[in-house]
Amino acid sequence: MSIKEKIKEFVIEWDSEGLKNYCQSILKSDEATASNLLKIIGDVMKYVGDQFESEEIFLPELIGSAETVKGVIDEILDPAIRAAGEKKESMGKVVIGTVESDVHSIGKDLVGSFLFSYGFEVYNLGVEVTADQFISKAEEVGADVIGLSSLLTMSMDFQKQVIEELKKRGLREKYKVIVGGAPTTEEWADQIGADAWADDSIEAVNKIKEILNK
Repeated sequence: MSIKEKIKEFVIEWDSEGLKNYCQSILKSDEATASNLLKIIGDVMKYVGDQFESEEIFLPELIGSAETVKGVIDEILDPAIRAAGEKKESMGKVVIGTVESDVHSIGKDLVGSFLFSYGFEVYNLGVEVTADQFISKAEEVGADVIGLSSLLTMSMDFQKQVIEELKKRGLREKYKVIVGGAPTTEEWADQIGADAWADDSIEAVNKIKEILNK
């Protein structure tokens, strides 16, 4: 069984400890570098994402696989890349969060996990994030994209407020803005002047890659 097939098996079975131990053993035996393993994991998550899109698996399976991958990247691969003096290839920096007056986080966290596994640097600000917090973090880290999640109809207007605040500060052209969440639509994104709208986590990754010309 190839390294990719073995990793796929661990990811699909949500075997987080098994995946961590396996990646550590690969690194110790010099069969692959941490950067190689990160690329393989990105390919595996693309496979998982394709399965979700074709309805072969459903949201719980998607979340389980994403969490499994996030653990091994955080605890094993990122530290190994830094220790080896390698520079992790970044697809871009994304600040994401659930907007003010909304405490829903599963969808937003899933987007973050997928972006992370695809090689993006993700700054997840949590829930009930104000316009000022989004913008301050984007400025601090030099973000490329600001992602605004809203799961309640009553909180959608706060997505608009972030964009309006960017305009007020003369920063609108500096960042790409993507919105998402159950009550949102493409029409809503157009209405408030967002750069993109995504219906689910896989589409969010694809749309962000698209607006960054990746």
